[in-house]
Amino acid sequence: MPAVASTAAAANDRWSFRQTYNIREQNKTGKKADPTWCISFNFVDLEHKDVFASCGGVRGTVYECRPNGIIKVLQAYCDPNPEEEFFVCKWSTNTTTGAPLLLLAGFTGSIRVVDCNLRKVVWTAQGHGDAINDITVHPTRPSLFVTASRDHSLRLWNLETQVCVCTMVGDGAHTNEVLSVDFHASDGNKLLSAGMDHTVKMWNMQGLSSQIEASFQYDAQTAKRAFHTTTLSCPDFSTHKVHWAYVDCVRWFGDIVLSKSVQNKIFLWEPDCTSAEASSKGYVKCHQEYSLEKAKVWFIRMSLDLKCSLMACGNVTGQVYLWDMHTLTDEPQAVLDRELPISKAPAKSSSGATDSSVI
Repeated sequence: MPAVASTAAAANDRWSFRQTYNIREQNKTGKKADPTWCISFNFVDLEHKDVFASCGGVRGTVYECRPNGIIKVLQAYCDPNPEEEFFVCKWSTNTTTGAPLLLLAGFTGSIRVVDCNLRKVVWTAQGHGDAINDITVHPTRPSLFVTASRDHSLRLWNLETQVCVCTMVGDGAHTNEVLSVDFHASDGNKLLSAGMDHTVKMWNMQGLSSQIEASFQYDAQTAKRAFHTTTLSCPDFSTHKVHWAYVDCVRWFGDIVLSKSVQNKIFLWEPDCTSAEASSKGYVKCHQEYSLEKAKVWFIRMSLDLKCSLMACGNVTGQVYLWDMHTLTDEPQAVLDRELPISKAPAKSSSGATDSSVI
């Protein structure tokens, strides 16, 4: 089983991190120990900025970072389905009550929405035909979130009215498992996705505005029929020219793109829009390459802090590489090694606190 470690920066040097706490999660399915697949700080509600969640096996756990590097367990959710294995956890909020909502999804393709104030599941969303690999929450309307699935599709959901708004699938969509998805930090119409078909796609949801508004007006109690889910099949841009293998993580960095595959590199790039032909053929302009070691396996994801000033990514030996995104240098500012108890399990996920003082 992997160890989950927290590190705090010294006051005089933001890159001098030291391990302050170690947690060994008991994520077990039968006799098998499951990895911790995802860690996520709550960036949606800054009142809970010191709270993060992790998931693995049938369990999702909520922690709080306390002074002096102490980590306290606040809640734990265990799914009743023994076949479940959670791959992703993300935060949203109930726009009516303000309660923090934890979104959990994985192997079974169901999405569990846990109200952390009520301490129970308030909605189980179903619609995907296979496992869910990633979730992203809308930057300004947290009732909206998108899931990326093994069934080759993306789905846009509305938490408030509990409907599926749109399915992104078809001729221009992914042709294999979708591994990663990310909303633009300030423009909720822009969406990135990436997957096993070696491609990264940029989606524009501006044309869905009337459909999205209709989803907020929908009332299952009074409606005579189920909400009509629309389909979006053509992204604004698609490229397979950045990576030659699975693209397991993609993130917006401002208006340009960070993407990672199994090449021991993370690429910073943008579409080449110098001509219609360049754009249609998926040409890109690469601005930077970030190198790391021993990361030639898929489903190891990089992360950015809230201000996009720090990027973190693990490797198969449990190290975590940190880059200063303000310098645009390819060399990491620090490489974190786990201290006692020594663990060489892969660091599959990393997440930085709002001010980057905790990883």
